[in-house]
Amino acid sequence: MESSFSTPFDSVTESARKRLRSSPYLPVRSLSCEFDRGVLRLRGRLSSFYQKQLAQQAVVGLSGVEEVVNEVVVAPAI
Repeated sequence: MESSFSTPFDSVTESARKRLRSSPYLPVRSLSCEFDRGVLRLRGRLSSFYQKQLAQQAVVGLSGVEEVVNEVVVAPAI
């Protein structure tokens, strides 16, 4: 039987993903995130520094997140 219990790590990661998915910018919605020991890492590729900053601002202030490490690569779309 599968448990519906989620760890705090899962909860923070899911909350961050939910915030990213609510962005009006489609590429921001596809970013990945990983949470471990108070650090939330954002990863992926975006076409502007503006979008990178929006992604970071979307997850700032989540409960349990002490630091956001924005590893998003900015590169023009091909």
